[in-house]
Amino acid sequence: MTKCFSPEFKSQAIDYALANSHQPLASIAVKLGVSYSTSDKWIRTANPEGSSK
Repeated sequence: MTKCFSPEFKSQAIDYALANSHQPLASIAVKLGVSYSTSDKWIRTANPEGSSK
């Protein structure tokens, strides 16, 4: 069963990850309760010209 996250949560997660880019994305994902691949996909989708870090 997949988890559903609200658009607000996704936006806040992206903002948090970008603001804390000095931390590994894997540790940020654990802190937020999402998988690394999910958080990476959200960031790449929100920022197509840049990388997730």
